[in-house]
Amino acid sequence: MARNMNEDKVRLLRSLAFKIHRKEAPVEALNDCFEAEGKGGKHRQWRQAVTILSEDGFVPALLAGDLIGAEAAVVMAVLERSKDHRLLSDAVEGIADFLENADN
Repeated sequence: MARNMNEDKVRLLRSLAFKIHRKEAPVEALNDCFEAEGKGGKHRQWRQAVTILSEDGFVPALLAGDLIGAEAAVVMAVLERSKDHRLLSDAVEGIADFLENADN
């Protein structure tokens, strides 16, 4: 079960990194990723994070979705404020790599 959850997180994070790299706004990109996951029948898993995204923004939604921890949230907030889509995309991809390797 935990392995499947990490696979879901990795898939979502990789999709998010791709969208951000393509210069999609982080909030819009994350919302698109949650919607895509919902079409795959995993809407319930991300419901709280979707609500937080609309109310509080990008980084709080990542925390609510258990996609990042508190330490990563600090870094992600700085990267989001920097408006550098490449750095933010690379950071999200790095988190996906970390989670994927944690499975092994």
